[in-house]
Amino acid sequence: MPYDPDNAMAQNERYRDRMEISAASRAAAEEAVVALRPALEQLRSSGEVSPDSVQAALQDAGLDGIQMIGDERGTEFSANGPEGGCIFGVVSDDPLTVEVGGYVMDGGCFTPRGGH
Repeated sequence: MPYDPDNAMAQNERYRDRMEISAASRAAAEEAVVALRPALEQLRSSGEVSPDSVQAALQDAGLDGIQMIGDERGTEFSANGPEGGCIFGVVSDDPLTVEVGGYVMDGGCFTPRGGH
């Protein structure tokens, strides 16, 4: 079988892919997002985005396993969903993003930086 560099690169990047989560885990995480989004939107619209303020909003929403990277220009975050799975996104001057998904193949909720 000939070497396929594109396939090899795709396989090398799989550690960033997210696993599937159950419908119950997704529903619980989506419910948490409904409660969390207004607090994050308030941070964004008031210009008070910082890792500390984002972490406080996530903790106030009852989330744990919080990880983040960023500064006052924008903070990328992840947290454990209430019944499994992950809640992740970015709070910045741009539109707020909050998503629900499974753990990354490498483990945990935060998408790893760099490569293997």
